[in-house]
Amino acid sequence: MARTYVRVQGNVQKVMFRQTLIRAMVKRGIRGGASNNRQQKDLVDITMDGNADEVEALVEALRTTKPLNSWGAEVVTLAVLTSGLDVDAHQVTTTNVDDRSWNPNVEMYL
Repeated sequence: MARTYVRVQGNVQKVMFRQTLIRAMVKRGIRGGASNNRQQKDLVDITMDGNADEVEALVEALRTTKPLNSWGAEVVTLAVLTSGLDVDAHQVTTTNVDDRSWNPNVEMYL
């Protein structure tokens, strides 16, 4: 089991990025969460717990898939961090994603 902390920068807020990411985590059996940075509108912090190969594959997909969804979500830079939030401290998690009201008109490519 690997815990990985990531910060992404790019077109990642108001474009259904967190929903796209969390659904990709669920599909891969990764437990995780993501939070928008309220001060810097092009940053999202992410925590992932799961099989190391699955986590690394998702990190690589975040780096290379352009765009990530039909709303134009795109990661420009990605940094793996040494620390971050616990999964349950995030705004959106693999546990609460279905409790939120999401726009259903987004096609996800992850």
